Amino acid sequence: MPLDPDAERLLGMMRAAGRPPMETLSPDEARQSFAAGRAVTQPDPQDVRRLAEAVARAKRPLVLAGRGAVLSDSEESLVALADRLGALLATSVCGHGLFANNPWSLGICGGFSSPAADELISESDFILGFGVSFTQWTTKKGKLVAPGATVAQIDIEAPKLGYQRPVHFPVLGDAKATAEALLAELGASGAKPGRRDDRTRERVRSGDNHHFPHPDESSTQFIDPRTLSKAVDEILPKDRVVASDSGHFCGWVPRYLRVPNAKASCLSHSFQSVGLGLASVIGLAVANPGKLAVLGTGDGGFLMSIADLETAIRLGLQLCILVYNDSSYAAEVHYFRRQGYSIDIVQFPETDFAAIARGYGARAATVRTLADLDPVRTWIKEGARGVFVIDAKVNPDLEADWHAEHFP
Repeated sequence: MPLDPDAERLLGMMRAAGRPPMETLSPDEARQSFAAGRAVTQPDPQDVRRLAEAVARAKRPLVLAGRGAVLSDSEESLVALADRLGALLATSVCGHGLFANNPWSLGICGGFSSPAADELISESDFILGFGVSFTQWTTKKGKLVAPGATVAQIDIEAPKLGYQRPVHFPVLGDAKATAEALLAELGASGAKPGRRDDRTRERVRSGDNHHFPHPDESSTQFIDPRTLSKAVDEILPKDRVVASDSGHFCGWVPRYLRVPNAKASCLSHSFQSVGLGLASVIGLAVANPGKLAVLGTGDGGFLMSIADLETAIRLGLQLCILVYNDSSYAAEVHYFRRQGYSIDIVQFPETDFAAIARGYGARAATVRTLADLDPVRTWIKEGARGVFVIDAKVNPDLEADWHAEHFP
């Protein structure tokens, strides 16, 4: 029986990688397995052996983890593997929060990456991707993968291997199981230094989102969203859970509002729809009693869902809502204005979210300058009870770098 296109494609990649794939399966079994996208937990020992031999020669390796790594609870194993290889660490946006406290972590790889992550990822000569799909968002349309870099992709679903971009080492296997198998294959000959030195550590620190300087484009009327986000991050307790709506603003949230682990992050970006943030953060708060839940949202998305504010208040949730308010659907404003189109239809009158929030029974503040955040500090000192809405009047002319780069 002929193989389906997904199976043919994967078979070709595996042959190119130097071995006949899945020798233990008959052609018919392989076809059925590939067509169904059957999950494979334990990696093939031959795949592991070849990958270990190749990555042991790497000088600038990177361990990149995505949603699959989060679901397999593989953080500890991936950190051990990175330590053994002297590798740096990074995540896709869906793996955000993994390696949060690791000094060798670059944070997010892709459109929301820091300046340090951009540089150091693009210098990598070997990228080990665990449970990550290598989408155009994660690779910045391929720009973060250096010419000549070797790419390995580990996933439990065969059709995902090499789907977004060609990979040199496609490995069917669970992220945790494969990381542990690689460690065992590499043996206990001692950790490699890789590029883990004082210079690299300083590059990671000085080039991260919180230390890298940006021009403050605030005024007396509007606040720079980057300046705002950094300040709110410092004010709020670090033991928190963070959700984000989708829209032009959405890069500020994972970049600047830090989370302690991957289970503390909830991003609705994958749905490509605005207005899902408030429902997401309510669910996140209910699932994490005793922790402050934080939402970053745009004014357009918040207007779509603001009726759910009554639910949050009635349930007595501890919730801080940061509204990036530029009186528009800013993604469309920047995109269409650049092409010379009228933007009147995607702009609307200024909304006083602070007044509306108080009407629901929440506390609130209108923020145009850093000094306007004092009520938030007071709320935190008093125990952060109930819901607080920050109506931040952000600079409407500042286009996010990720948006300008992805939608030129």
